[in-house]
Amino acid sequence: MGLGAALAGALLGGCSTGPPVAPSGAALPAVDGPKLRLLCMNLWVGGRRGLATPEESIQRTLDVLRAADADVIALQEHDGLADFYAQALGMVATVQDRSTAVLSRWPVLGTSPTKWGVQLDAPDFGPLWVFDAHLPAAPYQPYQLAGIEYHGGRFVTNAAEAITEARLARGEPALRLLRELSAALASGEPVLLAGDFNEPSHLDWTAQCVEAGLREHAVEWPTSRLFTETGLIDTFRAVHPDPVRRPGFTWTPRPGTRDVMDRIDLVYVSPQLIPVRTDVLGELGPMTDLALDPWPSDHRAVRAVLQLP
Repeated sequence: MGLGAALAGALLGGCSTGPPVAPSGAALPAVDGPKLRLLCMNLWVGGRRGLATPEESIQRTLDVLRAADADVIALQEHDGLADFYAQALGMVATVQDRSTAVLSRWPVLGTSPTKWGVQLDAPDFGPLWVFDAHLPAAPYQPYQLAGIEYHGGRFVTNAAEAITEARLARGEPALRLLRELSAALASGEPVLLAGDFNEPSHLDWTAQCVEAGLREHAVEWPTSRLFTETGLIDTFRAVHPDPVRRPGFTWTPRPGTRDVMDRIDLVYVSPQLIPVRTDVLGELGPMTDLALDPWPSDHRAVRAVLQLP
């Protein structure tokens, strides 16, 4: 359902004037240096679900987006509210589909053929491309491996079966995305790819993690391999290369009775950009670099700070 005019007006009029703070009272720290900050966040049905009422939850989601102080925001599950959030933040929204939208402080120069990518005129960076992805959620292979029922996915017992299931679930849309993204890469302009990939990274399910007892299997997850083999850089793993010490889980701050924690919200960049900082934003806790309680989503968010070489 969409926001009515009265609700939208009330929320816009009720925007807080300062950033939300963690329970400690410490405001979200400012980032010095590089000017390009990208936030990737799954809003959880437009931001309606996290608090007691949809109105409270949407307001809190807006507070979080403002506090992140991003130049570009890649949203998933905006559910028709992208324009509302953009207007409240003083940004421009490019709505790609019912789930994904790119919000920007900078002018939009154009889009890729099916709007998967948005070309922005970024000061000090020139034209650059931002792609935003929300790949299919089911079947979800970590649950299949763990024997957790989810949308009827069959249970699997080894890495090879999990890879096959991942290719069946996401292979075709991932290849379509890659074809559209490849033209942007060929242009020589900087490229950013962010999203909820609904699949772990092969950089996280390693033999090292198995040895440490974090995983039962080492899995070469195909979607993350597909994009890193094009030369894209996983910003979180570039800054935090050890998956045992820094797992960076974004799924989920709201675990069920049985669940599998994982990093499925990812930001990639082409080599023209250098990740100098990548943080996980979420609830107060060990998986969060920047805590913004109460956290309104069922995913943690990722903010990448980038500079030119």
